[in-house]
Amino acid sequence: MSAAGELAGFDAAAARYDADEADNPVLLHMRARAFRRFEVAFATGSRLLELGSGTGTEAARLVSERGCSVALVDPSSQLLAIASAKVRAAANGGLLGSHDLPGREIGRLVDVYPPGSFDGAYSSFGALNCEPTLRPVADGLALLLRPGAAVVLSVINRWCPPEVAWYALHRQWREAARRWGGPVQAAAYAGGPKDVSTTYYSRREIAEAFAGSFSVTGVEALPLLWPPPYLDFLVRRFPRAFRAVASLDEGASRLRVLRDLGDHVLICLRRR
Repeated sequence: MSAAGELAGFDAAAARYDADEADNPVLLHMRARAFRRFEVAFATGSRLLELGSGTGTEAARLVSERGCSVALVDPSSQLLAIASAKVRAAANGGLLGSHDLPGREIGRLVDVYPPGSFDGAYSSFGALNCEPTLRPVADGLALLLRPGAAVVLSVINRWCPPEVAWYALHRQWREAARRWGGPVQAAAYAGGPKDVSTTYYSRREIAEAFAGSFSVTGVEALPLLWPPPYLDFLVRRFPRAFRAVASLDEGASRLRVLRDLGDHVLICLRRR
């Protein structure tokens, strides 16, 4: 399949992503937790690089609330256009640039930004799962980030017990085991066609891909005690129960015995 064909699902879904997230309590919970990691990792006024900008929700907030400036990277031209407009509206000068590239090609940006130009980088909600391997992403970031720069990545995890339990309960055995093998075809949005090649990564695989130039500074499951985003109806059905465990989710997700068991793994790194 051509690159354009692989991205058709994201382009088609671009206009609906913000509305879908606003109606999904699991995504909102995950977004809030991830942003708290950004507040720790990135100083006010930082120059940041976002891989997989989506619609620019996090970039716009970093610009408006933290005074950061952001360069956006996304292989979907439709998503990149929405994100760029959102960041421009958040603050004058907040957008350093927008680049229609997959993450594995970010090393090409050294022709635009000198080596070591950025104070940090981030990628959220599985953008890196569209990459067949993470090593080129790590090598590109190593070129673009200054020593000591922070990186915060949330990647769809290989090991997700709630998903396995859900599909096993419904006797959907192939779906229960879908994350354990090689790349699979997944949907760009809930209910959409399965036309996006997706690779699920474990915390260990992510750390190994970045080991050449980065050190791991923190790992947590995202989320741990809440279901995956596509099971958001469970949260709406039992809101009191999930509100009761919301405050426990963040602390428990950092425990060594549990941190590898979320729908996503959130991993923080430091450029050596």
